[in-house]
Amino acid sequence: MSRPAKDIKQQLNLIVDRRNKIAHEADIDPTLNLGEHWNIDESMVNDAVDFIEQVVENIHQIL
Repeated sequence: MSRPAKDIKQQLNLIVDRRNKIAHEADIDPTLNLGEHWNIDESMVNDAVDFIEQVVENIHQIL
């Protein structure tokens, strides 16, 4: 990947953090009223999936 390792790790951490919010916190933003979910849309999901696919493909090329 043409990005610095620091940027790749940061992006992966953001994806994992969001996944954990969805899985363990019902994706609810604690700073808003009870029941208000964090913003997410199809584009955000597609970007995360595309990024993870790139990481996997690069790991596969190395191995």
